[in-house]
Amino acid sequence: MKRGMIIACLIGLMVPLGVRAQGTNAPPKPPGDDRPMRARPNMDNLLPPPVLGDLALTPEQKTKYDALAADFKKDFAKWRESNPETGGPPSPEARQAVRDLRKGYTDKVRAFLTDDQKTKLDQALERMRARGPRGPGGPGGPGGAPPPPPAPADK
Repeated sequence: MKRGMIIACLIGLMVPLGVRAQGTNAPPKPPGDDRPMRARPNMDNLLPPPVLGDLALTPEQKTKYDALAADFKKDFAKWRESNPETGGPPSPEARQAVRDLRKGYTDKVRAFLTDDQKTKLDQALERMRARGPRGPGGPGGPGGAPPPPPAPADK
C-alpha cells in the first residue's frame, strides 16, 4: 500500500514536469527563412500594405506598381548583398542609401497616381516619418520615449 502511494505521488510530480518540458521547445524555423533576426519583415516592400490599401489603385495602376515593387525588391536584395550586417546598427551612409533607393521608386509610383492618391500617399509617408524610429528605446518602441531629464534643484 505504501509503495503504491509513493509511486502515485512520484508520477503526480513527474507528469507536470514532462508537460512543461515539452512546452519549452521553440517552434521549428519555417523553411527558406534565412533572414537575420533583426531584419524587419516589410523593409523590402516598396510601400507598406496599409498605404497601398489607402491608395485604392486601379488595375492598371496595380500592374505598374507590381512591376516597380519587383524591381525595388531586386535592387534592395543587391544592396543587402553588398552591405552585409555587422551586428550593430546600420551606418548613416547605409540608411541614406536605402532612403535614396526607396525615394527614387516612390517618385516613380507618384508619377502614375491621381492628385487625390498623391495627397493620400504624402499624408501616409508623413505619418510614418512622424512616428520616428521603431525599436527598443526609440519613441515607437516598447520602452517609449525616454523620460525627460530631472529639473535642476534650486538652492
